[in-house]
Amino acid sequence: MTTSSLDEAILRILPTDRDSDAWMRTSQVIRLLTDRGHKVDYPRQVRRRLARMERDGLVLCTIAGQQLLWQRKSWLHGANQMAGLMSASEAVAFHALRRFVADKLPPAVTMDIEPLFKAADTRLAQDREDSRLYRSWVNKIDSVEPTYVLRRPPVNPEVFQTVVTATFFERELLVRYRPAYREEKEDDVKPKRLWPLAIVESAGLMYMVAQNPEHPPRPDEGKPNWLRILYRLDRIISAVESGTAFAYPRDFSLRATIEKEQVFDFLPEAPVVLELALERAEAKRLEERHMSSDQNFEPLPDGRVKATGTVVPSVKLRWWLRSLGAAVEVLAPPTLRDEFVREAAALAKRYGAIA
Repeated sequence: MTTSSLDEAILRILPTDRDSDAWMRTSQVIRLLTDRGHKVDYPRQVRRRLARMERDGLVLCTIAGQQLLWQRKSWLHGANQMAGLMSASEAVAFHALRRFVADKLPPAVTMDIEPLFKAADTRLAQDREDSRLYRSWVNKIDSVEPTYVLRRPPVNPEVFQTVVTATFFERELLVRYRPAYREEKEDDVKPKRLWPLAIVESAGLMYMVAQNPEHPPRPDEGKPNWLRILYRLDRIISAVESGTAFAYPRDFSLRATIEKEQVFDFLPEAPVVLELALERAEAKRLEERHMSSDQNFEPLPDGRVKATGTVVPSVKLRWWLRSLGAAVEVLAPPTLRDEFVREAAALAKRYGAIA
């Protein structure tokens, strides 16, 4: 006896005799499958699957009036049974997954694996010789932001779930988006068609990488690539599925977008050779965490250290240089040095250091 992914989804949806509503109509099963993103071609498909699983002894069936009602065998239900088959290492893995990643998973995934989360809790709560060490591990690990953390702007939960689900199932969205510093009223914002390609968290903010199908490549106009833009989820006023699926673009790579195109450094420019004069303490830190793969150092006559490396100028690079304060002096390229000279003069004037 084997079960398909649709069969497994049905089994997770069906109630058991332990639930308050112990039976479910076929129409309810179809609706919940659709809500979780499973494709149902026609109602008879689900009825046939249910009938086959009844023959296999996986589900029970009863009749109420004209309705067929379904129930999952209770021995398939419950964290206790699942926990008995789960190792302590697997339980720790699912516990950590829920803690650090669950909020980024689409409902179609979290609803399907929720029993495994519960089983992990049950397994770690059991009085076994290995339970204490495994149970305490998740309280021995964490992550913190490298810079001062500002409060995160709230993201509409309905928008978040819609975007994540559409990204997972590769469905087109109609998005009403409020760009930064836009003064127009929400009622004036018109929806745009977008293909959600990826979800990324950066510096405490959630972004959707989306392709605009209305802006295909136009090499003759100097636009060789699709228009792909970052959209902050907290600025999305509304998002609904258009009812259309899209073919995920083969030329898109999230890893390349992050590492090579460096779009999450914001407004990346052409690579340059950056030369910095650093106080020795900052140079030591840069020896541990390089600013570039070709980074090198040489001493300066005044006791500072000159650091040189090829970088991509961006908003984030400037944020980092500003965070070093007086411990850094930009030597090259000249355009970036002039930019920091102007900023330093304006800052000194602001604080009254220049008459």
